[in-house]
Amino acid sequence: MEHRMTRPARFSQSHAAAAGGSRPERLERTVSWSDFRTAVRYDPANRLLVAVPAISAKRAEHPWLGEPVTLHARVGDADVYRREYEGGAVYWSERTGAHEVHGAIAERWHSVGGEASFLGLPTTDEQRLDGAVDEAGAATAGFSHFEGGSIYWSARHGAAIVHGMVRDIWALLGWERSALGMPVGDVRYDHDSGVLSGCFEHGTIAWSPAGGHEIAIGESVASDDLEATHGHGALGRLHRDFGPRD
Repeated sequence: MEHRMTRPARFSQSHAAAAGGSRPERLERTVSWSDFRTAVRYDPANRLLVAVPAISAKRAEHPWLGEPVTLHARVGDADVYRREYEGGAVYWSERTGAHEVHGAIAERWHSVGGEASFLGLPTTDEQRLDGAVDEAGAATAGFSHFEGGSIYWSARHGAAIVHGMVRDIWALLGWERSALGMPVGDVRYDHDSGVLSGCFEHGTIAWSPAGGHEIAIGESVASDDLEATHGHGALGRLHRDFGPRD
């Protein structure tokens, strides 16, 4: 007896009608990350396959970022990816992970060159300082850390960049909880003297390779007085009661 191979018939809508059944409904299913990896040829060198889910997960942590306004995009020639949203942006790199930037801190960061500046990429999301809220519950002070420094923001003083040895000394003393309080302006570098200096609410920090560090505690420093008080002539030694406040 001769055996003939037959191709199985495809089940179609006409077959369903002939069988007396109703028209089948089309099944809709969200494609999962596992489906996506199976459907494409996975290339470990293509960091976009890692960046996309990481950026999406960060967006899910912060619903206030809103809807995306751009596609995922590679930033420059490095393996850095970004997606912009209505309320900010999320950046990802293998060395820093995914972090959001928004508001006044993002504006200050972009004003000095963003990820191409000495600050590099964000290493934290923006953090609200404890107790720094207004009557409506909105943040009145916060900060973000970057690869090359930090940006602190307050409703009173605006956004200020703190970096280098000034940042390191301030961090050892207790950040904004120390007697110096919040920064009121960017840390500055004097090319002639080689001094790096920072002005804070209640004093100053200066450092140079030749002279080391000097710290002065004084009266509250207002933003309007920054130009007059940012010099080095009034710097003194560490006060004996200096230290973080509880």
